[in-house]
Amino acid sequence: MSAATLEEARAAKAELRARLLGKLPGLRGLGITFVDGSYGVKILVDRRPADGAIPDAVDGVPVIVDVVGELTPL
Repeated sequence: MSAATLEEARAAKAELRARLLGKLPGLRGLGITFVDGSYGVKILVDRRPADGAIPDAVDGVPVIVDVVGELTPL
């Protein structure tokens, strides 16, 4: 996988949002992250999703899954 630019990461985030919104229980957020000298998309979930529910990459942009648990307002 080659290094992803910020613009590529933004496009991948938008595509992933369209794919997952309303279809992935426990989705808490999507963001852009910097990883290994490149950009990626970070997905926040409250529990580990089923295998294959989230791709490892979108158009060459890596996807990082972060299990954050239940979120509550302060």
